[in-house]
Formats: sequence, C-alpha cells, structure tokens
Amino acid sequence: MTVIDSAITDTLPSHIPSNLVKAVDYNNDPALKIDPYLALAPLHDGPPIFWNPLNIRHNGLGTWDVPRASYMREILADQATFSSKNCAGFSALIGESWLMTPLEIDPPDHGFYRNFLNPLFSPVAVKKMDERIQKRAQDLIDGFKDRGHCEFITEFARPFPIAIIMQLLGLPIEELDIFIDWGQRLLHGESLEVKAQAANEIHIYLKDRIAEKRRNPQDDFISYICKTEVDGRRLNDDECMGICYLMFVGGLDTVASSLGFQFHHLASHPEHRKYLIENPKKIPAAVEEYLRRFSSVMTARQVTTDIDFHGVTMKAGDWITLVQASTSIDPLEYENPMEVDFERRHRHLAFSFGPHFCLGSHIGRRELNVALEKILVQLPNLRIKPDSSVITHGGAVFGVAHLELEWDS
Repeated sequence: MTVIDSAITDTLPSHIPSNLVKAVDYNNDPALKIDPYLALAPLHDGPPIFWNPLNIRHNGLGTWDVPRASYMREILADQATFSSKNCAGFSALIGESWLMTPLEIDPPDHGFYRNFLNPLFSPVAVKKMDERIQKRAQDLIDGFKDRGHCEFITEFARPFPIAIIMQLLGLPIEELDIFIDWGQRLLHGESLEVKAQAANEIHIYLKDRIAEKRRNPQDDFISYICKTEVDGRRLNDDECMGICYLMFVGGLDTVASSLGFQFHHLASHPEHRKYLIENPKKIPAAVEEYLRRFSSVMTARQVTTDIDFHGVTMKAGDWITLVQASTSIDPLEYENPMEVDFERRHRHLAFSFGPHFCLGSHIGRRELNVALEKILVQLPNLRIKPDSSVITHGGAVFGVAHLELEWDS
C-alpha cells in the first residue's frame, strides 16, 4: 500500500500537525487485492499514531489511526476516555438511533447487557451447539469433496458461519443466500448508498422477526431476548433490535474472513498442512495463530475529552480507527510478525480487548476448529488451483474474496 504524506493542510482541524497526516485508503487501494497485510506493513515504519483524512467518520472528518498493538489495548481498556457509542454506525446510516448492543454501549450500562447475554455464548452453551456446527460443516464439504475442486469462499467460508448464526437466531436456512447478499452489500458495498440500502433491508427484516417472536415465541435466541425479564422488565424494541443486529452482523463476515485466510495459507504451505494432519491436537494452537496473523476487523472509538495520548493532542469528538490487520503484525508486539508460527504464545487482539471482548469468541473459535479438523482429514492434499487468481480485499472486515482450491478426489 502506498502511504501518502498529505500536502493538503488547509482543511485539517487546527490541532492536527501536518507531519502526522497520512492518507491511507483501506477500501480501494489496489494492493489490498493482493495481500492486505503486506500492504499495511509499512505503517509500522512511520508514526504509531497518525491522522488519516481518507478515513471519514460520522463527523465528516478523518480519524486518528493506530497501528500499534499496545496503544490499541490502552484505548480499548479505557471506555471513559474512548467511547464505543456509534462505533459501527449502522443505525445512523439509516436515520435510526438504536445502538448495536452491547458493542456500542459504554459502561456501566454495558455490564447490564453483557451479563444478560454472556450465558448464551458461554463454552457450555457453545458445546450444546457443537452437533449442529459439525453437521453444517460436513453438509457443505459433502457438496464438493467428490468433485475435486471448489471456490472455497462461496461454497464454504461464507455459508458455514452465517448458517450457524441463522440457526441460533431461529431464522429459516432457506433465506441463506439473501443473508449472504446483505452481508456483502453492507460491509463491502461500493458506495454509501449501497451499504445504507442493505442496512435498511436488514433492519426491516429483523424488525418483522422481533414482532413475530413477540407474538409467537419459540426456542431460539430472538424469542429469548424478547420474552426474558431483566431486573423486572422486558427489553424494549430498540434494545432487541440492537442485540439482534449485532448478532446478525457479527456472524456475516468475521469467521468467513478467518476461514479464507486460514485455508489460503494452508493450501499454499504444505509443510504446515502436513504438520497439522500429523498433529491434530495442535489445531487449537493453529487457530489462535491464524487469528493473530490474519486479524481482520476495523473498529473505532470516539474521544470524550481533550487529552494528550502518547504525545498526540486529541480533542473531544475526534474518532480513532483501530485496524486489527495492522496491529496483528506489529513488530514491537510479535517477533517475525509476518510468519505463521504454531508455537507462538498469544496476546492477539482478534477478538478485541477489555470490556468489549467479543461476545461470540467461543462460537467463532469452535467454527474455525471444526473447519480445520474436518477439511484436513477429508481433503489432505488441498492446494490452490493452478492458473486461478486469489483475490483479497480491505474494508470494514479484511478478507478473501475469491479462492479456488483443488485436491485429488
């Protein structure tokens, strides 16, 4: 990625020094289609905090971008100074005011919702889901294993985690293709209008489902949050919407992204593939290293008060962008960060850090482990199809857009 020192200073907020301005396009830079991590690696040669005028947020201005992992931890741990309210901004995109809950809720209210939801995503709860996770993975593999080839992203990486979330929410699996289309337009749409249209379609759909589950509750996640009383009251429609929207969006792309990078690496590194086949007990460690090496999510925080943060003057209202794709390869945090090392001891940030540590981390980890366990056994000699193009992308979630694999069937 070409990182350009901006020469345009007349439109900068007065507290932004010109020597800390770098224009980085996380969405459209051509280098992102080849290797997003290699494209971002040069950020670690510059200032650990810089102002990016291309990264526009709700205030119409750029953001402070932070490629250093230790600074990211500080920011995520300090909710008083760095607020998560409207950090995703999907409701604002369609003129609504509900917040994705608990992601966009600051303490102390955050703890109320988190305590309510934690049991639904605990290791015990995920263990009860294991049979359906295993079955869904196997059903997808059965659809292509005898063929000898597949386009991995559309045939496995996307439908696998989205189907699990749909089952959890109690939504019909027959609508899987609609959900996948919404996810692609919402997170990777070519314009703000395309993203807003998808955001609104998801909102209308979930609003109808919430109303339906209120009338006719069943044994599923949406029914549970609609009917369960917390501190003597039921959640209102905005609270239910915020929770459901987060669950829906959270399952759309993050695991799919991890699967794409993970199997791209395995298909092009037979020595790592052979090691895991011969040492299946190392698969959980491999999953953690892949989560570290290919962390993919961009998140944001808003400064609540004027501060000096590691020598940088930040004003109340400034936005900060935290790009996991760059913090995951921080050379001050990880020795030889671009290398995949299954023996590495981990402090990765793939599931965030602090109060907003990912609610769905146990589900995500289990999905990634199941995919590795099943595919390595059944397709041990998988490889990238000759003469095919592997296409990656940036955006709200970095990922693999196209990955053709083949094997001896």
